[in-house]
Amino acid sequence: MESSTNELSSSTAKSSHYGDSSPFGAHCRSTHDEPSQRRGHGHSHSHNQISETEEQEHFQQVCRSYQQYATFHQTKEQGIQHRTYQLLLKSPYGDVSRNVNTPTIRSILPPALQPQSSGNAQYEKQQQLFYEATIRNQFFLDSILKYSGVETSQQVLRSVRSKNSHGNSGNNLSSIEWVTEEQISKVDSVLKSVARDWSDEGKVERGVVYDRIVDALEKYLPLSNGNDTNISDGNAAIKNDLNGPPRVAVPGSGLGRLAWEIFTRGYSTQGSDFSLPMLLASDFILNGSQDDNNGNFRRFAISPWLAETRNVMSFAHRIRPVFVPDVDPNSASRNMEQHRSYPPEFTMLAGEFLSVYSHYLPENQSCQQGCQSSKFHAVACSFFLDTAPSLPHYLLTIYHMLEDGGLLINFGPLMYHWSGHGTLLPSDMSPNTDANVRSNNHMSEKYQKRNAYLDSRYLSNIDYTWEEVRHMIIQCGFEILDEDTHISAPYTSDVEAMMKVFYDCVFLVAKKKVSA
Repeated sequence: MESSTNELSSSTAKSSHYGDSSPFGAHCRSTHDEPSQRRGHGHSHSHNQISETEEQEHFQQVCRSYQQYATFHQTKEQGIQHRTYQLLLKSPYGDVSRNVNTPTIRSILPPALQPQSSGNAQYEKQQQLFYEATIRNQFFLDSILKYSGVETSQQVLRSVRSKNSHGNSGNNLSSIEWVTEEQISKVDSVLKSVARDWSDEGKVERGVVYDRIVDALEKYLPLSNGNDTNISDGNAAIKNDLNGPPRVAVPGSGLGRLAWEIFTRGYSTQGSDFSLPMLLASDFILNGSQDDNNGNFRRFAISPWLAETRNVMSFAHRIRPVFVPDVDPNSASRNMEQHRSYPPEFTMLAGEFLSVYSHYLPENQSCQQGCQSSKFHAVACSFFLDTAPSLPHYLLTIYHMLEDGGLLINFGPLMYHWSGHGTLLPSDMSPNTDANVRSNNHMSEKYQKRNAYLDSRYLSNIDYTWEEVRHMIIQCGFEILDEDTHISAPYTSDVEAMMKVFYDCVFLVAKKKVSA
């Protein structure tokens, strides 16, 4: 299958816009967006050719999850009310006690959790605040949909109600094709990632990872110094030459902030990602947040932690708003265009990493027709390498993407998104299984049946230690320039939560050795 990708352009290189049809190439479809919900990077469930119809269906499914976000969370909140009723009905001391001095379930519950109380101002206020938070998030998601040329949530509801009114069904919403709770959780992940990448609250978390990557890039791949031009409030000084600025790839770029930060330093940058929910949001942030009326960028209030109900310190923390984006994504581009003859480019690709960049591999004959001149000077990876279904394939592809002397800069843990499926169990064993496994001949019929539903890439995935990853990087042909381990880093962590997850990360800078 050919590598069909669609550049989601940003800044100086806006080459396409989402249209009414699916905006992406065939490799953007993801029916299994993440084996782990941790970071929202997508994975295709099928490694076979994807039809245009399937691509359209997936695009529509993702759009429905955006459209139905507020309805889902408002309905889930109603479910909490139902649980309160059940709690009182099934508890022996729900409402009354023989001893008037004995507390009851009702008497100890906070007023804000008691919908039964007539005229309960605290309950009504909390419900109103929750409703407003869902609407804040829905407005942001609807803005993304509108920019993408898709119906917003309100347009869908008006259409449904119009059809129902002609059939005397009133406001019956049974005709809506509802998405699953899992699909809504992916939208929740998008909102958290937006806060991480584009809010003041995410600045500290970004600093741990992005600053280290950018600093390494400027240290080991410095821009030329002559005829300096100040860019992005003096953050970088660039001298263009005939070959233009260095090219940096940022795979698994998610909401695009790391790629944008590298671009603002004066490097030509190409981000890429496979998760369609993420790509819709990143395209809007990077290209659609401009206010056409006065030229200023638009900021949105979102409540990214709305879906969290565990380890929450207070209701106010759960619904608190953050404002995005915290900077004007187009500011760096405007400055570069005003002060430079040949500004760096910034593009975003939609597609699975190997599909997007496989043309750099030696066995791909098309590479001989021009990809040599477009190789990258650096590949910057943030929480990316462990999303690979086959890490050796990723490392070899990165190696061939790079010019001689090019840099691999990596920061992240080894969570391994494709781990935990297709394990060989004792019940799968037969007298000849051990020999067959060693000879790679075949697995037992029972094992094959038990795992038939899995993407075949699960069955060839291996969880490598860092020592083993390091060995493979060196064997690819890299020289390690810098390495640091046990760097504590969170990921889309709520700073107000009672539980925070930190990863012990590795930072690595490796240089591709010059070919003999």
